[in-house]
Amino acid sequence: MGKIRVMDSDLANRIAAGEVIERPASVVKELAENALDAGAKRIFVAVERAGTRLILVRDDGCGMSDEDAMLSLQPHGTSKLTTAEDLDNIRTLGFRGEALPSIASVSRFSLTTREPGAAAGIRIVRGDDGSISGRPEGGPAGTAVEVRDLFYNTPARKKFLKSPGTEEHHIEETVLTLALGHPETGFELKIDNRTAFSLAADSTPEVRIRELFGRNFSANLFRLDHRENGLRITGFVASPGFTRPSRKEQRIFVNARAVDSPAVWRGIRDGFGTLAPESGRFPPAVIFIEMDPGEVDVNVHPAKREVRFRSEFAVTRAVAAAVGNALRGSGEKPPLPAAEPDVSSLPLSGKVPLSNIIDAAMVRYHARQEEAALPLPPPSQPEAPEEDPVPAGEEAKTPSADVLTLTDRGRDQAPYAPRAAIPETPVFGGDWPETVLGVYDGTYIVCPGRDGLILVDQHAAHERILFEKIVAEAEKGSAASQKLLLPRPLELSRSQADYLLRNRKLFADLGFDLEPAGGGTVLIDSIPAGFSDCRPPEEIIPEMLEELIECSELRHGTADLAAAARAACKAAVKAHDPRDREEMEKLLASLRGCRQGTLCPHGRPTMITLSKRELERRFGRK
Repeated sequence: MGKIRVMDSDLANRIAAGEVIERPASVVKELAENALDAGAKRIFVAVERAGTRLILVRDDGCGMSDEDAMLSLQPHGTSKLTTAEDLDNIRTLGFRGEALPSIASVSRFSLTTREPGAAAGIRIVRGDDGSISGRPEGGPAGTAVEVRDLFYNTPARKKFLKSPGTEEHHIEETVLTLALGHPETGFELKIDNRTAFSLAADSTPEVRIRELFGRNFSANLFRLDHRENGLRITGFVASPGFTRPSRKEQRIFVNARAVDSPAVWRGIRDGFGTLAPESGRFPPAVIFIEMDPGEVDVNVHPAKREVRFRSEFAVTRAVAAAVGNALRGSGEKPPLPAAEPDVSSLPLSGKVPLSNIIDAAMVRYHARQEEAALPLPPPSQPEAPEEDPVPAGEEAKTPSADVLTLTDRGRDQAPYAPRAAIPETPVFGGDWPETVLGVYDGTYIVCPGRDGLILVDQHAAHERILFEKIVAEAEKGSAASQKLLLPRPLELSRSQADYLLRNRKLFADLGFDLEPAGGGTVLIDSIPAGFSDCRPPEEIIPEMLEELIECSELRHGTADLAAAARAACKAAVKAHDPRDREEMEKLLASLRGCRQGTLCPHGRPTMITLSKRELERRFGRK
């Protein structure tokens, strides 16, 4: 008997879903892109339980006929490709016909659609056995897709999802990115009956950026507008000095499709030239590239996030020219106009809300120094955050799923947790460095030892010192904080600010006092004691937040030490940061007072010894 068999369509769809549907945000992306392809002017997205219980995407697009709706659930059923030549001229976001059947194969799926002018629409339901049934149903013109119990029949996939808070963040980022690339379309996102954002249709890129990222972000952008060899580059790039710790805020759209592109990243870097930020810092950008669809291949990756250009050099050169021209012709003021305040929304009492004051504040960034044009008063005491609604008959979720704290302790090991607990007494009584001979590469402090030379990694050493300080304060029951003279505004995207505030207690346990200020603005009111000579909190907190989102496997029990290690790592002096002799000697003295000064919290050595015997052997003396 032969061993080769043809898979049935349901199994094939599940395998395809493994490539197309990585997480709930992938479902939202595919359905929302279909809505955009249908010409929707308004898209509504609602999710429950981070998308695992319900994902609803409703649009007012062109809808489908009964026959087309039934065919849309067949593998590779699509209206966007008819011939092989169409694959080289793709002008839509979707085209493969994989999304709907793949989603339906791993969920309890239903679709309701009606064409404008049709007397009635159709509702299609896919059964657990793979059967597809349809019945007439009324409703507004457009399409509504309900995806319930995602991954119910593939529990292994569901097990690998991140925490609900992280999955919700990815959903917000997905809708935010689509909204940013299509300002002509209105978007509304609800998460567990909470409105994450609601954006009006017929907007402009400038207004949409301000709505999503705040006034301070938009005020530090320069406009791009450049044409070269069939390419048109438009959008915005940040002024020098206004940087982020990752490329996540370098948002690139090729023919309205959000993509990641090393060629464009290189163009942004080359465009800054001598104004380029230091290593590890990246200027935010929102770049729209319009080009002949035949010059770009979007059929490279199942998620369609990666593209391949026919001439990457031409794209890099055009982006570099666009960025360079914008920076050279920028003058002193970024060109994005500030939004006029809506005086009609002010209360009759004459008291101006704090959010209006923050929105009126302008922060300019020059060489990593900021200057506020309007003093900020201390924030008022915020109201207690509302708890997520719990459906009737269900138990309330414990916060451990997506909210981390420093208070719960345990012994389970988790990724990025410190390698070992802190001993009660110092564990090393050997040759400690005390005298500084010099520094190599701006990173390694060179010291004499009894039996050779000692090299101290300044970042790892400072990280260990800060880590033990944070843990010592946490063991007392409350972290010591240092009040700032004036609250310092931190501008984030709305989804990042929401995630930060939901985990505010974790940062409070470390000594950070954070207050919401409306939109994506968060006020930093206090920092941990001992952090005054560290990196600015506006750099520390976003880096901690990014790692917290990506490393959400952390659970109670290891969250205490891991969070302390994360804070220490982000706040510590970095490699190549200049330090004078007095600062290096103070660092060595503090390191000697640590209970485990030879290792950083992640297990790397803080120092190594190059013995005299090794030196003599290398020089051929012995």
